[in-house]
Amino acid sequence: MQHDNILTVLLYHGVTDSESAGIENNSKKHLPVDEFARQMEYISNHCVLLTMDEVVDLHHNKKPYPRNSVAVTFDDGFRNNLTVATPVLDAFNVPATFYITSGIINTDMMFWVDELEDCINLTDKGSIDVRLEKDTIFPVSSLQQKLDALLTIKAYCKKQAMGEKDRVVAAVKMQTGVTPSVNHSKNYEKLSWEELKEMSRRKHFIIGGHSLYHDILAAITPDERLVRDIEVSIKLLEYNLGQKITHYAYPEGQQHHYNERVIEILRDFGIVCSPSAIHGVNATGQFDLFNLRRVMVGFNGTPFPFELQ
Repeated sequence: MQHDNILTVLLYHGVTDSESAGIENNSKKHLPVDEFARQMEYISNHCVLLTMDEVVDLHHNKKPYPRNSVAVTFDDGFRNNLTVATPVLDAFNVPATFYITSGIINTDMMFWVDELEDCINLTDKGSIDVRLEKDTIFPVSSLQQKLDALLTIKAYCKKQAMGEKDRVVAAVKMQTGVTPSVNHSKNYEKLSWEELKEMSRRKHFIIGGHSLYHDILAAITPDERLVRDIEVSIKLLEYNLGQKITHYAYPEGQQHHYNERVIEILRDFGIVCSPSAIHGVNATGQFDLFNLRRVMVGFNGTPFPFELQ
């Protein structure tokens, strides 16, 4: 991959130092800490590290990205962002932006994708019957069957309106007989407000928004509810952290997960940049600040986009 005058925005969710059981974290949404440390050491030594504020400034001033420009970002608000990732970032002087799903901070709530994973992972049922486009029986006796079921159900839910997604998640809970809980894995734990405040006080960290409960913004209706979700998600952060929030990232972040109306609302509430999760890098002037692409490192096998030396 060529890295002349382009920006690579790395996207992480979590960094873990704990063992996983069954299919929990099979996707490597939480990257092993030793792997993360190697990556941070590499970009610290070989790349130009930018904050997302600097990305905004370069864009507004119509200046090219320096060669091998890299920005590090995290989505969601997992506790291991502080306990595991932050010491590594500090050790290699790597700035980072954390896009926080503000409604789950300081709670034991779980993201719906993690609820699905937890239920299917821990069920002792031989099969579950879940209606997607049609009634579908998923065998879940083996780890591979559980993983196949999880991937199929998640993929369906990510294309649906919020009400249909909620119906499927509720059906999986009932069919598996499992009550999902953050206590089932350290990787499910979320930050507290005090922990997020601690992170926000670091000069090389930026805190941004990421919706209220990680619902797909383009799927939230009616419009008044969408406006309210975005507004409250931002104001919760501003109230608890005592600082203006100008950065954001779309939950899921693929092309059909946000639209021009979402961008318009974000701008109305003072957001200046909201990258997508569409895979790719950013040539100078190629994408605006609300359509930047990112590389979701490690997730489902996505490689680190630099040659480790």
